[in-house]
Parts: sequence; C-alpha cells; structure tokens
Amino acid sequence: MPSPAKINLSLWIKGKRPDGYHEIVTVMHTINLFDVLSFHPSDRFELEIVGNDTLPLNKGNLIVKAANIFKEATGIKPKVGIRLKKRIPVGAGLGGGSSNAASTLKGLNEIYGNPLSEKELYQLAAQIGSDVPFFIKGGLALAYGRGEKIRNYNPVNFKLLLVYPNFQCSTAEVYQNLPPIKRDISPEDAEKFVISPLVSGKIEEAINNMVNDLELSRAPCIEGVKKVKKVLENIGLKPLMSGSGSSVFAILTGSISDLTPLKNSGWWYKFLSAV
Repeated sequence: MPSPAKINLSLWIKGKRPDGYHEIVTVMHTINLFDVLSFHPSDRFELEIVGNDTLPLNKGNLIVKAANIFKEATGIKPKVGIRLKKRIPVGAGLGGGSSNAASTLKGLNEIYGNPLSEKELYQLAAQIGSDVPFFIKGGLALAYGRGEKIRNYNPVNFKLLLVYPNFQCSTAEVYQNLPPIKRDISPEDAEKFVISPLVSGKIEEAINNMVNDLELSRAPCIEGVKKVKKVLENIGLKPLMSGSGSSVFAILTGSISDLTPLKNSGWWYKFLSAV
C-alpha cells in the first residue's frame, strides 16, 4: 500500500487555543513521493522498518498507535506483520508518519472486512494526530481547527521541486517558538486565496497567495530553512516551507535555467508531481 507525502500549499495560524494546540487553516496536497506499507499474515502484530533505523518500533511509532486504536474501536486484535519501506524524509514537514498511520488504519480495515465506515476512520485518525485525517483520502484538501477538520477537493496537476536540506525540524519546537500570531482568516478565505485559483488553472495567482506562518518561528532550524529558500529564490523560484519544515518546495511554472547552486548544496532534492 503506497503511503504518500504531502506539502502544505499554505498554513495560517489563527492563534493559540485553551488546550495548548494552535488553531490553523491549511491547504494540503499529496505528492508522488511514497513510503510503502506491505501487510502479511502473522500470529501477532509485528512491525519491520526498512530504510530508516532511527524510527521506533514501539507505541512511539504512529503505525503501532494506529493498530492499537483500530483494536480498541473494533475489538479485533490485528494478527499481521507490517513492513514499512521508508522513503519520505523524517522531520521534514511532509507528513510521513501521519500518512503511515492513515495507511495502517485503511489497510487493517480492508483486511478485516471493513468494520469501520469512512466517517469512523476519520474519527479514529483524528485521535492519532492532527494531519492523519487528511491522509484518509489525500489529494487536495483544506484542513482547519487543529488540522483535523477536512474539506476535500478534486486533485490538481502541477509539478514541483522538493528540497530536504538533510536536517530535521521538530514540530513541537517550531510551534513553541512562534511569536504571537492571530490571523483573521476563515476556511472560505483559504478557498478564495489558494484553492480556487489552483482548481481553475491560475497557478501563478495561487503561488503569489501562498503563505506559511510557521516560517516566522524562532526555532533554530528555521534559519537553515531560510537559507534553502534563498538558494531557490536565486534560481528564479517562489519557495515555501512545507508544514513545520525542514523541507522546502516550489511549484514549477517553467524551466529552471541553472541547477548548479542546488547541485553544489549537497541537499536531497527531487522533481515531483501532485497526486
């Protein structure tokens, strides 16, 4: 089962909530960079990870958390082995762990005859983490609240350059180091600024309206992100940090004249598409 990465085409902070979370409005799209989850019969639940030996295999992993929540909701104790082939960079703002959790919920639900409705899958996904509900369907979506309320739209075709600068950003640290931000923005505003232009093919207009308030964080890793953005700006692109970083992307509307600065940077980068 493919488990896609996402980029945040915009992320606005509305303010801090009484529960400690930040109220956000964000536009996300899945991209064709995938982890792969494979499920096989076993006498107990097992998890194997290939491609990243730093990830936990216990309940600190969102795959394990998803399996436990599935068991609590259905009464079914999963007897499957899950093999995760990790390709999405970690700590990059690409939602890899959340995507893996959503794929686990969907995979287990399919294996055991769909005991959970789509609505129930969304509810369980929200218990795991803020980005997880988005990955139940993927494509183009608007998320708000703490990110768990979702509006889906038809996916849009566009090409992008994605750069991962070989360092991680901690989501908690990025949020904790935000200055006070209170954006007066509604989901409808986000539709008007980013989604409507995207869907109607006005890519340049959408790009010009894109914002990520998390770039205002004083977290140390954001300084590194700004350097990546500068390199991309210098080759004629309009870059944006994805999620809480550290990855940076730019939607492509033409050819890039000179990739030399990027090649010389030593950073991981790929040319990808929205899916």
